[in-house]
Amino acid sequence: MKLSGWWLVSVYVTCFHPSLILAIKRIIVNYSSQNLSSVPPGLKPSTEDLDLSLNRIQTLSAKDFSTTPRLHFLNLSWNILENIDRDAFNSTPALEILDLSHNKLQNLSDQPYLLKTGRLQFVDLSSNMFTVMALGRAFSTLKHLQWLGLSAKSISNQDFTYIANLTLKTLFINANSLQTYEENSLTEVHSEKAIIALSKSDLDIAIAEDVFAAFKEVEFTSVDSGMKVIQQIHSRGILRTVSLEISKVETTWEVLTSCVNTIFQSSIQQLSFSDLTMTKMEGGTPLSTSHIMDSFSTTRASVTKFIFNQTELYDFFINMPARKVSLTQTPIIFMTCPWTVSKIEVLDLFDCALTENVFTVDPDTECSTLTNLVKLVLRGNNLKLLRPLTSRIHLMDSLQNIDLSQNTLTYSEEQGKCVWPPKVVQLDLSSNGFDQSVFKCLPNSIRILNLRSNRVTTVPSDLRVLDDLRVLDLMDNRLLDLPTCQAFPNLQKLSVRSNSLHSPLPGALETCPHLEDLDLSRNSFICTCALREFAALIKDRATRPRGETLGLTLSHWPEGYRCSYPESWSNSLLEDFYLPEISCNAWILAITILIPTITLVVAISLICHRLDVPWYLKMMWKWTRAKHHAITSQRKPEDLEGLCFHAFVSYSQKNADWVKSQFLPKLEGDYGLRVCHHERDFIPGKTIVQNILRSIEQSRRCVFVLSSHFVQSEWCHYELYFANHQRVTRGMDSIILILLEPLPLYLIPSKYYQLKSMMSRRTYLEWPPEGAKQKLFWANLRAALQADLPSPSERE
Repeated sequence: MKLSGWWLVSVYVTCFHPSLILAIKRIIVNYSSQNLSSVPPGLKPSTEDLDLSLNRIQTLSAKDFSTTPRLHFLNLSWNILENIDRDAFNSTPALEILDLSHNKLQNLSDQPYLLKTGRLQFVDLSSNMFTVMALGRAFSTLKHLQWLGLSAKSISNQDFTYIANLTLKTLFINANSLQTYEENSLTEVHSEKAIIALSKSDLDIAIAEDVFAAFKEVEFTSVDSGMKVIQQIHSRGILRTVSLEISKVETTWEVLTSCVNTIFQSSIQQLSFSDLTMTKMEGGTPLSTSHIMDSFSTTRASVTKFIFNQTELYDFFINMPARKVSLTQTPIIFMTCPWTVSKIEVLDLFDCALTENVFTVDPDTECSTLTNLVKLVLRGNNLKLLRPLTSRIHLMDSLQNIDLSQNTLTYSEEQGKCVWPPKVVQLDLSSNGFDQSVFKCLPNSIRILNLRSNRVTTVPSDLRVLDDLRVLDLMDNRLLDLPTCQAFPNLQKLSVRSNSLHSPLPGALETCPHLEDLDLSRNSFICTCALREFAALIKDRATRPRGETLGLTLSHWPEGYRCSYPESWSNSLLEDFYLPEISCNAWILAITILIPTITLVVAISLICHRLDVPWYLKMMWKWTRAKHHAITSQRKPEDLEGLCFHAFVSYSQKNADWVKSQFLPKLEGDYGLRVCHHERDFIPGKTIVQNILRSIEQSRRCVFVLSSHFVQSEWCHYELYFANHQRVTRGMDSIILILLEPLPLYLIPSKYYQLKSMMSRRTYLEWPPEGAKQKLFWANLRAALQADLPSPSERE
């Protein structure tokens, strides 16, 4: 019998190892099927599990495993081993699993290497070339041995003397090559279970007699079609076996039913068949109900004839006098109802081909004889509609645990109202096709509900209240938000692992006052403001002591809770997620931004006012406009013919001192401009009006120095009138106003309506008393007056 490395590990983990989780994490260094003739050199010291099966290794030397002090598992099956050095395992004190099956070892009594393997728990020496089963003294040193596999051509009474002081869990005997067997040879072995691979010869009967008398648990493999070993149950007066398993047998329906009845007349409490093949389906023996078994199971059963009375087959199994009946991984399409009230308490029909019509007596009658049934398993069948299925089982008054997982079940209100047995407390509907409608087809007494791997997107709010529900598993569904507990007021455990929760609302948890365990892991949390409150809530609940009222256990916290968006928080732990209040509160954010902004604006305004920044900006604006106007309004030289002055200045005699001391020296002396000044440039003999008109016509600009005295001068009024008229006729922007002192519009007489209009529509230059500002004033005035006038010689 070939035992692979992984099979050995699984047997060891299941039967012996105290920590399944740690064993699963072990990694096998695999050199299997590498055509090796020796153990590869240079094995790493960290090697714990080594598979060297299916090679051509003939000898193990003392140095082969000198570098692997942590070696725990070694598979050397299916090699050609003939010699093993007595010191081969000196350097492997941790070795616990050793498979030397299917080799060419020849002397079972001479295996000295076992003296250095005191921690061995699993040893397989079957399918070698041992002539006799005589175990050597070295086996007596294996104080921790729990699984032993052997085979030989001959088995005698004294062969197991050296392990008589050991108590094994399992003894495996491969009798395939057995030629002689002495009666009572196995009675000295102390083991809870015996696994016998039969030889399909007359020797099997003698072996079976001893096995039934010596071991509590017995497993026969490779049983002959007549199943003769079963007939030996009553051959001796002593029957110690309480659990019998028969595997890999091909027989007829007649032989099978006869053997089952024989077993039912014994004290065996547990009977199981696996890999059962039936070739003929007629002539079966009716069931004997002399006593009730604890369990009867059949796994991977099949038939080679397909035309037979199926009802007879189903009736045989369903009327089995056993508390637990299991018919699994078998392609049955139907199951009948027991004839009388059945003693079955657990019925397992896993991985068959059943439909929701199971147990139906006729179209108008449901099965009423399974009233003692407590647990029903219909996992992995062809069930499709939930409501018809509930009607098949609703008369099973004692039913508490129902497993309908791994089907294609659905429910909609069109199917009708569901009717459940009155005592159902645990219901497994995982791995089906349910949506949220399934919540309207639940038993009132339900306490544990498993809806894993379905299509539930939400938990409806209009459900009837399920007061008894304590555990709800919604893992691997399509939930978009955390369900509330309004319909489950006493819920204690909730799992919504691996759903589509992005930003759950924290209010849902407030509706679950009795919730103790919550699993929200492996959801794609979007770590934005919408999640902020919820994240704070679950972090608070996760860190509170369990003794507090709101204490809550978060499964897989914190590693299973991570952000998926935005990019800055991607894959970060939800435990580390934090956004300040200001980032999520619009009012606080607005206030935080506006108050400093307003303060800054006020401060800048005060500083600007203090430093006269507005005045400087206004003057810079005027200078810029003047320069821009000078460039854009540049006239051709012929347009400037007849002009003698850059400006004609008009002012009140009261302001003559400023004109003579400031205006004229600056423009004529510093800037080289020609200014028409009436005291100097008026021609004697002509009237004042003639001189005014002449001066305005020969000047490119007219500058009016405004003050309170200006509006009181008649001549100034005339000059302003003529200048404005000239501006209209020429189409030129030729008037410049200089405000020498503040001049409110209400002080200007009504006859100066043109001046009022100009001051309201046009910008004017203000004379600044401060010396620092006067440079900018003169720059603006110069920019407005500057032009390339013909020289006096050119005019002549």
